[in-house]
Amino acid sequence: MTHKPSDIAAGTSRPLLRAVSPHSEANDNGAPSLSSRNPLEVLAQEHRFQAEVCNGLERIADGLPDELDRRLCQQVVSCLRYDLPLHHRDEEKGLFPLLRRRAAPGDSIHEVLDHLERDHSTDEGFADELIETLDRLAAGHRPPNPEMVGYMLRGFFEGYRRHIHWEETLVIPLARQLLTEEDRAELAACMSANRLGEQPCRK
Repeated sequence: MTHKPSDIAAGTSRPLLRAVSPHSEANDNGAPSLSSRNPLEVLAQEHRFQAEVCNGLERIADGLPDELDRRLCQQVVSCLRYDLPLHHRDEEKGLFPLLRRRAAPGDSIHEVLDHLERDHSTDEGFADELIETLDRLAAGHRPPNPEMVGYMLRGFFEGYRRHIHWEETLVIPLARQLLTEEDRAELAACMSANRLGEQPCRK
C-alpha cells in the first residue's frame, strides 16, 4: 500500500506546523528519493518533525474548548495517520535490525531497542484514539469533556517527546558510530521500499 505523506503547508501562507515532513519530498514516482541522502539524517529530520507535531498537539490542548484551530487538527491527524507509522517502520524494519547486528551481544542497546519497539506499538494504538477525537474537532464538533480530551493529548505528546529524546540521545548517535556505508545503503533501500509499500526489509 503506497504511503500518503502529509502536506502540512498545503493551502496556507504559513505552515501551521513549522517543520516540514521529510515524507513530503517526493520524486517523480511519488515516493521520496533517499538515494542521495544520508538515511540517518532523514531519521533525525523526522524526529524534528515529530517534535513539531507534539508542539501542535500542545497548541490544540491549550486551545480547548473555545480557541481551537481546526486546520491544525486536520494536519496533525494526517501526521499521526501516515507519517508516524512510516517512521516506526523505518526504524523497526531498517535501523533497529542493523544496530542489533553491529552491537555487541551484551550491549544494553538491545534492551533499549526492545523498549522503543514496545513504545511504538503503544503509541500507534494511542494515536488511533487521538485521530478519532481530532477528526471530530476538525469537523467542528465541540468535545463533550474538554478536560478529558486535553488530558489525552498531553499524555500522548509528553510521552512521545520522551521517546524522541531517547532516540536522539542514544540511538542515532550510536548508529552514526556503528553503521558502515553498506549498512546505510541498506537502510536507505529499506526506507525507500517502505514508501513504495514493498516488503524487502529484513530483521
